[in-house]
Amino acid sequence: MSGNARQPSNKLLVLGCLVPLLAVLVGAGSLLVHYAIESPVSPYQVEFSASGKACTKDDPGDSALVLDQDTGEVLYCSVLPPMGVTGGPLASGAFSAEEVGRITQLSRSLASEGGFSDADRDAVQQLVAQISREHGHDKMEPTLLEDLTWNVGLFSLIAGFAVVIGLGLWSHSRGD
Repeated sequence: MSGNARQPSNKLLVLGCLVPLLAVLVGAGSLLVHYAIESPVSPYQVEFSASGKACTKDDPGDSALVLDQDTGEVLYCSVLPPMGVTGGPLASGAFSAEEVGRITQLSRSLASEGGFSDADRDAVQQLVAQISREHGHDKMEPTLLEDLTWNVGLFSLIAGFAVVIGLGLWSHSRGD
């Protein structure tokens, strides 16, 4: 009788191991597809932030150009802004000094009316996209397919391993 009572639990355990195994395989396959189709995103990026907000980037030289959301000025992750020889705009990240000048000129004029609206941010983003295309970078953000394969892969792996670990703990607690 003990053998028949354990039968459903063993079937559940086998099914419980096959489903997470399938999830792990789907996740691994999805991540492989993600890395096969992934193309580099443009290094020409702009962000909007508040002045005085703590910097979280380790290497501000390679990060996006950060603009003050109220004034349109370039923000730096240092106590004093870097000093240039000419007194004009300085190169920042992937942007040359001339490109930083073009962006700040536009952002200052748009922000002069009390900060950036969504349309103002879009105008600055369009200028950055134009500069990016001038340097041969077409892609500003990951594509939908790249996002989908990354999310499916990651969550499938997590779910698959979590179920296997959970079943193992459940089986151990039952003394099987």
